This record gives sequence, structure tokens and C-alpha cells, in this order.
Amino acid sequence: MPRLVEFWKLDDLTAAQRERRLWRSDWEAIRHLIGVLQPAFEACVAMQSTSLTVSDALGLVCRLRRTMRLGVFPCPKPHEKPLAVGREAILLFLGLDKKRTNVMELDNRMYEHEIVPLEATRDADGSRDEAATIVKILHDEIDARFFSAESDIKNWLANDAVLAATLVTPGGAAMLRKAAARVGQENPIERARGAVLATAAHVEQVNPSAPSREGLLHEERQMCRTTLVGWDLDESDVADSDTPLDTVTRVLDTFLTTHTASDDALGFWRSHEADFPLLHLVACALLCVYGSSAASERDFSVAGMVLRKDRSRMLPDHVEMHCLLRFNVHLLPADPSTVPVLSEAERSRARAGMSRILVDTAVGGEASGNLTASDSDTFSGLTDEEGLW
Repeated sequence: MPRLVEFWKLDDLTAAQRERRLWRSDWEAIRHLIGVLQPAFEACVAMQSTSLTVSDALGLVCRLRRTMRLGVFPCPKPHEKPLAVGREAILLFLGLDKKRTNVMELDNRMYEHEIVPLEATRDADGSRDEAATIVKILHDEIDARFFSAESDIKNWLANDAVLAATLVTPGGAAMLRKAAARVGQENPIERARGAVLATAAHVEQVNPSAPSREGLLHEERQMCRTTLVGWDLDESDVADSDTPLDTVTRVLDTFLTTHTASDDALGFWRSHEADFPLLHLVACALLCVYGSSAASERDFSVAGMVLRKDRSRMLPDHVEMHCLLRFNVHLLPADPSTVPVLSEAERSRARAGMSRILVDTAVGGEASGNLTASDSDTFSGLTDEEGLW
């Protein structure tokens, strides 16, 4: 918005540009729309992360719902130039300002902002009707798509996969209880526990955690070296031993009472694998699911750029390698722009000079010979004019 303010001050604008000029009354509505749409934009961008888990997705939805119901929104002040532009300038400004100015960052630019209530009060004017309408629409859409009381398909608090993944996330149990209370639904903790234990039973069947012989001998030696029992051990427990599922149940209770918050669930389980070996396997099985389809859609998009019509004979391994390079180009030791690019004429001459692959037809109609390469993927590296970067 402020950049457009400066744009309209230019002297060389065309007649068509001047016809689309926004007036002062329009700016007031636009800055209010920015204030109410900024939280939704942030949530949508965060949803596209490749490391986003289902629990993280639920957390974003809950945060967005809570933000939309606060009734006040930070909006950039009208007709203000940015206080700082670019990362270094923004960090320098924040260091010098020391939180004296109410600021917000938009499009890599720092602006001064003010808190605008959704409804008018005695001390402040309310948001414009356009912004109030957007907030109401977001209210209804969030509840209808994620917390619907009429359909379990559109109710994340009735989805076992979401509940289980959230419960094994530090702080997830509290989030489930608060989210259910705010939308007027029953506490889903018991259902989430059942989903976690069901996953644990499946993990035990697929990958039973049978101790090694060396580990068994070590445990037996430890038992031979002591005659003491645990202080909390009942007489009936001396002869009984816990099953892996019982162990997961006990460890899950310990986890829920001792670890109540963490910003990174994957990092938490990576560092606490030794503390909860069985529950760690269950958490990995639950948190490996992407929170959105954005990552897979990016994979299909890149694969579509690699596997074009003129490269339709590429081998699957080559397609996979091209996509791997595309997503990890920042790890290459050299700048990809230094790789020489072949023109279409050069590629045609190179293909014409290649020796043909002779294929012998064996008995039964099966082809024999060297089919591990084709002339369409030999020169399909990082040298395409259309560019993968």
C-alpha cells in the first residue's frame, strides 16, 4: 500500500494508470483489509512447509481461529513510508528502536501500525465494513472446514490420525483440551490415547522390539547381582512382566505429565529417543505424515518441468536424480549458473552423432540388449534452456 502511494506521485503515469488510481477513502479500507488478512496469509505460508506435521497444522488452525476472534487487528498506519527496507535495515532499526515503536513487517518492509478494533468503541473507530465481512467469513469457514459438528470428515477433533499425532507432541494434550472447549466439543484426550495405543500395537506387530542376546545376558547379569526390588513394586508384580503395549501406556502417561511444551516436535523426539525408545517409534510413525499437500504438489510440479514431452523416455532413476538436484541445488559446491548451456541446435547435432542402440528381439517377443540409456536422457542434465533453476 505505501509503495502505491509513492507510485501515484510519479509524473509519467499513463491515462490508463491514472484511471485506476485509488483515493484516500480507498486506502482506509485497504489497510484494514491488510490487518485482517495478514494472519490468514501467515497461516497459509506456514502450511506449505515441508517439515510441517499434522500436529503443527492443527496448531496453526487453532491460532488462526483464536486470532480471528480477538476483535482487534494491527493495521499499518495510512500513507506512511516504510521505516526500514530489507533484512539488514530492519534488524538495525529494531536494535536502535528498542521496542519503543509499534511496528509490523509486510513484504520485507517495516511499517508503523496501530490497533484497530473490529467494532467501534468510545475511544476508537471500528474497522471498515469490508474488513468486518472478511472476518465473519473466516469465522464461518474455519469452523465449517476444521471443527464441524455435523460431519466427522470436516472435524479434526474427531480424526484419530490428527489426535494421535497431536497427543505425542509436547504440549499437544493441552492444545486438544483448549481447542475442544473453545468449539464446544467433548474432551478428545481419551480418544487420542486410544489412537496412540492402536498405532503402538501396529508398530509392535510390524517391527517387534525383541532385545538382542547380548542385551538379555546383560539384564540377567544385573538381576544376578542384586536382590533388591523396586520400592513401588507390588507382590503381584514380581511374577508379572509388562508387555510392550503396557510399557507404551505407562511411558505415555509419564510423557504427558513431564513434557508440556516444545516448539519443535521432531527435534524433541530426535533428542529424547533414548528416554522413550518405544514411544519414539510410535511418534515417528505418527509425525511422519505431512500436515498439508503443498510438499507433494511441489514435487509433481518439478517432475512436470523435468519430464517434458521431448524427454518422455527418461528413466525413473534419472527423473528422481534431477528432482533431487532441483530441491538441493543450494548444497552444490559451485554456482549452477556456471554450467554451460547447450542450444537446441547443439543438442540436435549431439543426438544426431550418437550411435544407435541395437535391440535384439529374443524368442517370445522379449527385447534383449542394452536398454539402460536413451538418446533423450543422455543430454538431459542441467543444461536445458527452459531451466530447472
